[in-house]
Amino acid sequence: MTVKITTLVENTVGIGGSRELIGEHGLAFLIETGAQRILFDTGQYLALQNNARILGIDLAAIDTVVLSHGHYDHTGGLRHLLACNSHFSLYAHPDVFASKLIKRNNQYRQVGMPVGKETLVQKGVTLRLHTAPAQIAPHILTTGEIPLESNFESVAQGFFVDKDGYQVRDTLADDQALILKTGKGPVVVLGCSHRGVINTLNHVKKISGEEKIYALMGGLHLFKTTGENLDTILQHLQRFDLEKMVVGHCTGSHAIQALHTRFENKVVINTVGHTITF
Repeated sequence: MTVKITTLVENTVGIGGSRELIGEHGLAFLIETGAQRILFDTGQYLALQNNARILGIDLAAIDTVVLSHGHYDHTGGLRHLLACNSHFSLYAHPDVFASKLIKRNNQYRQVGMPVGKETLVQKGVTLRLHTAPAQIAPHILTTGEIPLESNFESVAQGFFVDKDGYQVRDTLADDQALILKTGKGPVVVLGCSHRGVINTLNHVKKISGEEKIYALMGGLHLFKTTGENLDTILQHLQRFDLEKMVVGHCTGSHAIQALHTRFENKVVINTVGHTITF
């Protein structure tokens, strides 16, 4: 299977890109395979609609949306997508609709989805909510819930969910990735890797039955990971012998530099408008 992936939303716009493209803290990929058009995450707010228009991409042609998790910077663009298209299937973990919070300076702030389940249903969106891996097409499946198995990766502190007025720590069980079985090998599309990139890749190998993963794309959530812990993660990443890593969003500049130092030209910094075919 041949797959074309276009970055519609990322934190930055690459040098040489159209001046009309905009970056925002968020992530969205258009995945095209044959007649299927899959949107993986939707960005935070305005970038999805603007960048799709500049890049000549018709959002009304999207037939499938996959959400990596329920944070606003991955789901906020749904508001603009619904303005032109509500005839799609939405794949996500059931917890994606939880009332998500972040705690900073002893204050809680809402960071969950700005579009509720009821609104999506009323608009005619088909919800496909699964905790287990979900088959989207013959060569495309979600990871479902990712086990927390490694002793060097953990969900970042500060995330909570509101349950009946009580703030409970959010383990981000809704965090998931997408597996594309291409002619070059499996490509793993990541949102933020909140459950850990190594946990994610180990899970991918188990459920896909593939011994080697060809590439990964997305955010690795390493922007606060430093020193020995970062080195340990990179050592484990090395054993997957990936051919390509297209990284950005929450990966962090120092982590991207460390990835470049260790993996050299296998690492690509992702930007708005970047297109790659597998």
